[in-house]
Amino acid sequence: MFTTYIKLAWRNLVKHKVFSFINIAGLTIGMACTLLILVWVYNERSWDRNNKNYDTIYHVMCNRDFNGEINTGQDMMYPLPKAAKASFPEIEHAAIVSFGETTLFRSGDKRLNKSTLTVSPEFFDIFSYEPLQGNLSTAVKDADAVILTESTAKALFGNVNVINQPVEINNHRTAYVKAVIKDVPRNSTLQFEGIIPFNPSSPDIIKSETEWVNCGNRVFFQTHSGTNIPALASKVMKLVQEHTEGENPTTRGSIVLHPMSKWRLYGDFSNGVNTGGRIEYVYLFTWIAVIILIIACVNFMNLSTARSEKRAKEVGIRKTLGSERKQLLYQFISESLLLSVLAFVLAAVIVIALVPTFSQLLKEDLVIPFKQPVTWVLVAAMILVTGLVAGSYPAFYLSGFNPIKVLKGTFLPGKQALLPRKILVTFQFIASIILISATVVIYKQLQYVKDRDLGYDQDNLVMVNSTPATDKSFDALKNDLLQTGLVSSVNRTSSPITDIYMSTSGIRWVGAPPSSNLVIGFIFTNEDFAQTVRTKILDGRDFRSGDSNAVVFNKEAIKLMGLKTPVGTKINWAGKERTIVGVLDDMVITSPYKPADPLMLVYENKWSGRLNLRLAKNADLKNALAAVENTYKKYSIEYPFEYKFIDEEFNQKFINEQLIGKLSVIFAGLAIFICCLGLFGLVASSIERRRKEIGIRKVLGASLQQLLLLMSKEFLWLVALAFVVAIPIAWWGMNKWLQNYSYRTDISVGVFAMVGIVILFIALLTVSLNASRAALSNPVKTLRSE
Repeated sequence: MFTTYIKLAWRNLVKHKVFSFINIAGLTIGMACTLLILVWVYNERSWDRNNKNYDTIYHVMCNRDFNGEINTGQDMMYPLPKAAKASFPEIEHAAIVSFGETTLFRSGDKRLNKSTLTVSPEFFDIFSYEPLQGNLSTAVKDADAVILTESTAKALFGNVNVINQPVEINNHRTAYVKAVIKDVPRNSTLQFEGIIPFNPSSPDIIKSETEWVNCGNRVFFQTHSGTNIPALASKVMKLVQEHTEGENPTTRGSIVLHPMSKWRLYGDFSNGVNTGGRIEYVYLFTWIAVIILIIACVNFMNLSTARSEKRAKEVGIRKTLGSERKQLLYQFISESLLLSVLAFVLAAVIVIALVPTFSQLLKEDLVIPFKQPVTWVLVAAMILVTGLVAGSYPAFYLSGFNPIKVLKGTFLPGKQALLPRKILVTFQFIASIILISATVVIYKQLQYVKDRDLGYDQDNLVMVNSTPATDKSFDALKNDLLQTGLVSSVNRTSSPITDIYMSTSGIRWVGAPPSSNLVIGFIFTNEDFAQTVRTKILDGRDFRSGDSNAVVFNKEAIKLMGLKTPVGTKINWAGKERTIVGVLDDMVITSPYKPADPLMLVYENKWSGRLNLRLAKNADLKNALAAVENTYKKYSIEYPFEYKFIDEEFNQKFINEQLIGKLSVIFAGLAIFICCLGLFGLVASSIERRRKEIGIRKVLGASLQQLLLLMSKEFLWLVALAFVVAIPIAWWGMNKWLQNYSYRTDISVGVFAMVGIVILFIALLTVSLNASRAALSNPVKTLRSE
């Protein structure tokens, strides 16, 4: 019997090719969108799962009371992991890991800058990486060792058989390759191209072993299964307090053990509480996937019931020949399931073809989990649910026709038959209007932040990595760069202009509150800072050559310090008395969505991390960069020349919002397209029902415009109703989303007015294209039987 239903369903699909094509197209697009989103959601939730200790790895973080706010930071003190493991049996392994650095690897004539981590001996006991050569456990304990990823080993040596090969590190020491691992998966939080062990005999490390005040590294624990994590966090906090005796701001906060399962999706903290993160986007797009699939199912219902009169006689004849309603239900649901299967097959082909492009768009390596049993369970569930949901209403509706009325030709569905379909189409447009409104608000917020006054000029500002050679010959290098005429100003800093690497709570001055928790970010720099980055000096001056004890603060720092006449004020910091010589305008360096951070610039002319170059206004970029490279190599031939434009680097801070904006545009556009198919079905149903009425009106002299208006207005009010319902929901949702940003745009009436006009135009176009065909038809054909 089931085979018969499938055969009949297939014959019906083939017989009505246009209808079948439109129906399958709607379901295919809906399923493809849903599948793409679910693939992305799966990959977001699969981060770091390559670690065998996934469920017991914790990132040790700290809540600190700074400037009246609780800030959650990753930087911890060097002796903590060793002391914690010795004190608490709940900790199986503990490791200290640097925040990451760029290291110059040299082998023969090859010189490569690679991202590296400096780690303690238990790093590979905690984290899982696939070794290709060597023993990771012994290699990480060797101070003269370096561990390379497969791609780094091939880039340096041409192959991975490199055990005991010498590698020069930063041109000042030689290390030996003791192990090679497979490249770190892109869905891993810790990213690196090489591992360098801490050297326990180094004077800096020996000093750090007892340094509990300064924090400059990350700490990770692997605990035993079943450990009471909150209790362990409290114990670690007490351990820190015992060793610091109130000297460190950490003692005024609390320890947070952040599980690996939350690193990717729950990375945001507010006032010391984990408030979410990317998980909000995962939830958002999961709902979008569900909504789009529902919209596609609604389309199926509308398009199927739109053909009710054409299939009425079929139902009437089947019933007179003895078919029960149950059999008709099975028949129509079989057609729906067959359509669902065909649509899924096409959607799967589309998804497989689009995953590489989608991966490039997201800058992630998306993987379709074919080997996961849950994937096939979801596939079967999607096909079955889609087929049943989409086909249930048409099946009950069509199988309920009265055969006597149908065969007498007196069957007429009536206006009430359109009501369920109108409700469904209205729901479709509500969802689409919300999606489009959200897309516009996201774009508006992104542009609002991008147009923000950053307090400095990013145009033609380039940064290049400093080296010991450039630091040693900085004055000569600077002079040669200026002599090219293609560079207007040169300065150097300890960190890039787009980030603040270091902060301090140790600033003291006359009149400061005794228990001040003031924390200020600081950057080491030299003369011409303000001139190079083109920021305003509000009071005092910029640094001059020889300003060894001078500091410059920004406006926000002076405000927090409460200084009325800052220039000339003496402060004590890092064991030295220093003088404030200037006040700069606030610069947006870290998050573009928040107010400017307090900042202190400290004069330093011995070392740096970055060279900042302001290219001449009218300089040709290609020629200017070539001249900079030639000059750079003149003084630093051992290091590769690598540069970044400040504006491009700063734009990396918008990646999440840009990604969400792009995805929103794509899926909102597809949702509208599917909605138009649904509206097409509803219009077709109405025209089918009113065909004779249209013919009579034409005979009586109705014009094309009058007929189009007559047939359009009953659908356009549905769009208007959807607009009225959707706008409050969209405003509430996007207003809540904007609350995540301190610096945010407002949601104006114009946004929704624009969305309404666009939706109305699309709906009017869809209705008109369908209605015009009926309005232009020959009334003689429709009235022939009269």
